[in-house]
Amino acid sequence: MQLNQLIAIFGGIVGTGNLNNTTVINCYYLQETCTGAINLKDNAEAPESRTAEQMQEEAFVTKLNEGNDETVWLKDENNKNNGYPVLK
Repeated sequence: MQLNQLIAIFGGIVGTGNLNNTTVINCYYLQETCTGAINLKDNAEAPESRTAEQMQEEAFVTKLNEGNDETVWLKDENNKNNGYPVLK
């Protein structure tokens, strides 16, 4: 890629790619920590913001585990991660 082809895009996730052919799924970030996730905005079917309270609910842990063959995320019952989900 030539330098003149680079475009600065900032947001809640980090990476490079062509926005026309890049898919991000099951990606969430803490609301109010940044402005948008991709290209400074939230897009349909893209990283989504969640409040701290939402991320600490059992329903969020269930959402994180959707589509996995096994349970990967657990609720932080022992407050090791300030109530946020932890890896199994």
